Amino acid sequence: MMIQIPRPILLAVLLPTVATQAQTACIKGGGYEFTFDGACTKENFIEAFEDTIFDDPLLKPASCTNTVEEELAALLGEDLEAGIKATCKAAQDAKHVITLDRVPNDVGGTFVSDYYNGGTRWNTETETLQYPSDGTTPEQVLKRYAADVDSYYDHARREPFVWPNDLPQFNLEECKLKAAQCCWPQDRQANDNNGNCNTPYETDCVDKDPGDNTDLCAVDIDSNSEHAAHVAGGFSIFPDNKEGPIHCHGFAWSKNDDAAMSRYKANNLFYVSMYDHMYTRGYVRAVPGAPMCGCAEDMPIVSRADCTEMDIEETWRYHHVAGVGFSVSLRNVDIAYNACQGANNNNNDLEAYIERLVDEGEFKENHFERIKENIVGDGNCDDAIANLLAEKGYA
Repeated sequence: MMIQIPRPILLAVLLPTVATQAQTACIKGGGYEFTFDGACTKENFIEAFEDTIFDDPLLKPASCTNTVEEELAALLGEDLEAGIKATCKAAQDAKHVITLDRVPNDVGGTFVSDYYNGGTRWNTETETLQYPSDGTTPEQVLKRYAADVDSYYDHARREPFVWPNDLPQFNLEECKLKAAQCCWPQDRQANDNNGNCNTPYETDCVDKDPGDNTDLCAVDIDSNSEHAAHVAGGFSIFPDNKEGPIHCHGFAWSKNDDAAMSRYKANNLFYVSMYDHMYTRGYVRAVPGAPMCGCAEDMPIVSRADCTEMDIEETWRYHHVAGVGFSVSLRNVDIAYNACQGANNNNNDLEAYIERLVDEGEFKENHFERIKENIVGDGNCDDAIANLLAEKGYA
C-alpha cells in the first residue's frame, strides 16, 4: 500500500519584508535558509537564525552594529511572534494528513464508527480452522484482516492523522476534557504475550480475557454514550469486582491547541486503539453500554487506566527570498510512543499523567477534577457506585 505525499509546500509571503523600517538590515539579498528542531516558537526561530545566519561572517558585514533582535525587526517588522505563529500554522496545515477511515480502506463508510463502538470483524470474529476455513488454512486471522494497521503505523510516526470529530464520542464540542480512553473486555489473539487467548482457537480462545489493569465500577449510559448503547439512557453497576478482567488505556493532550501533543492527538488515538491494543495485543469489543473508545467523560467509571504519551520531534525550514520575505515548511516529523511519565513517579497511569500536565500548566485543573469522576482511583468503586445511585435518585 502506498500513499502519495506531495512535495513539501513552501508558504511564502507570510513573513514579508516590511517596506518602512526604523532599523536597517545588515544582511542583504536572499537565498539563505536555516532549520531547527522542536517547537516552532519565537525563541527557537531567533536562536536558529542567530547561529546559522546572523553569526556567519560571510553574510553579516563586520561593520554591522545590530543585535539579532534589531536585525530581525529590520527584516520582518516588529510583531515577530505573531508572524512566526502564522507561518507555523500554515506549514502545519500544508502537511499531508490521514483520516482514520483510510486505515480499513473504508473512506466515507461506517467501519471506523462501528469499530469504536465495539463492532466490525476486527472486534467480533476470532481466528478459526472451522468454517469458513477449509480446515487447513486459518480464516478470520486478525493480523491478515488488519494488515493495513501495521502499514499505517509507519505513517503515524511521521504524518498527522485527523481527529474523528464526526463520531459522537469524539466530538470535541461535546467532550471538552482533553483526554480519551479505551476499555476492552476480550482478547481474540494468541501468542502475543498479552491476555489469555491461546491455541487451538476453537477451544482455548473463546471469550478470553485481556490483561486486567482496572476495576470496572459502573457505566452511565446517560452521559453521552447512548450512541454506543443504542438505548436512550440507563446505567449499570459492577460491585465487588464482579465484572471480570477489563483493560483500559488512555491519553491526554494540552489545553493549548497549537501544542504538538494536541495537534497529533489523533495519532495517539490510532496508536492506542488500533495498533498497540487491537493489532498487537488482540484486545477487542466494548464494555456493554459504552463505546469501546471515546473522550474521557463518555467512558465507563473505572479505578484507573494505563497511558501513552508521545515524544514529538519536528524540523522546520525557513527560507528567505530578497524582497519577498521568509517562507516556512515543516520538513520532518518523528513521533515516538511511550508509557506516560506521571506525577510523583507514578508512570503508565492516566490520572497521574494528567496531574503532571496540570503541574506543568498544560491542563485545566477543573477538567482534571471532572476526569476523576470517571477514573476514581484504586479501592474507590463502592463510593463511585454510591454517588451514581444518588445522582439517579436511588440513594
